[in-house]
Amino acid sequence: MQDADLDIDLDYAPDALAVQVSELLIATPDMSDPLIHRAVHQVLKLLREQQHLDAAFACEVRDGRRIFRRFSPGERAQLIDEREHPLELAFCKQVVRATAKVGCYLSAPMVLNDGRVYGTFYAFSFGTESPARLSELRKLEMAAQLAARMVEERAPAPSVHSA
Repeated sequence: MQDADLDIDLDYAPDALAVQVSELLIATPDMSDPLIHRAVHQVLKLLREQQHLDAAFACEVRDGRRIFRRFSPGERAQLIDEREHPLELAFCKQVVRATAKVGCYLSAPMVLNDGRVYGTFYAFSFGTESPARLSELRKLEMAAQLAARMVEERAPAPSVHSA
């Protein structure tokens, strides 16, 4: 297909593209969207103060509804591979802003007891050695698990509608 005005050869039909807009609810150790349970913000502050790991949290909202996806058993805290998970890396870069060159990005899903993923904890690692990265990954995963337990034990915080 060729666009006569721009004289560009496209290998797809522009009308075939479907665009889906998502918003992110974000929490960091310094601030939190009011629609995110306060326990998430508290855990992020503890992670920074006690474990010296800066992290952030994001969950997806589409058409005014929080997107809960189902947790798959193989899905755990991970180093984000740009080639395998470009969308997750894009989310991560939106919520954690590195001030220097980062060694890698990390993610850990916050999984509720019923198997729904409430959102994801993100961090970056400056570590170049595998043991340092794995230690940070474990800290991030434990923080996500702690936040999930705290959310389930406390009275519900304000939230957008579940999808």
